[in-house]
Amino acid sequence: MELKVKRSGKWLRVYAEAGGKDASHLSYARRKLQFGEEATINIAGIGGVGTEENHRRKGLASKVFARALAEMQNEGLNAAALYTSRRIVAHRLYRRFGLVDVWRRRPAYKILDPAALARKFLSTLVRHSVDLQARRLALALTLDASGPIYFRTEGSEVAALSRAPRAVALSLHMSDRTLLRLWLGEIRLSYALAAKLVLWTGDQSVLDLLRRSADAHARPVSEE
Repeated sequence: MELKVKRSGKWLRVYAEAGGKDASHLSYARRKLQFGEEATINIAGIGGVGTEENHRRKGLASKVFARALAEMQNEGLNAAALYTSRRIVAHRLYRRFGLVDVWRRRPAYKILDPAALARKFLSTLVRHSVDLQARRLALALTLDASGPIYFRTEGSEVAALSRAPRAVALSLHMSDRTLLRLWLGEIRLSYALAAKLVLWTGDQSVLDLLRRSADAHARPVSEE
């Protein structure tokens, strides 16, 4: 097992490699929290924590987390934070490394029509990107365990397709929850991609256009 560190833009990825494959990992990026007019705290926003099923219960996650905390300290970060649930096994790991629970009341949402929400989200991105409007594209989106949903962009309009097109410029795969958080502006598409909450295949240039449009209209980092 070998611990490795890789930087991609604002994100630092720490992972354990076993047998030439990524076995356990997490990513973090520098965040700044503002308190009042003068006080700020530099924190590490943690995401993309996971261990492959056949490598669990081997202590890899603990080693990755310890290495990540050391990297954060070397960068001069004051604190670290992440979103989690008390119900998952990893919660014990976070507590062991000194993270504490901060409870906050949040509204609950349920997506009744994922395809309609996906079309609205894509429509928003296209309307705010002249470059996307200049291209006629077929896109595919797969949510959770459902099959792909196909869309066609033309100008500033996005339409759902009843069947698969001959060629798809970009395919995205994410959970319903990730789609909802992107739509609400709770997370940036750049973060979701870096944390592997969104998987993709296809044209890199189309992905870059979508990412720039999505990130430009997400909530500021200090509000996340």
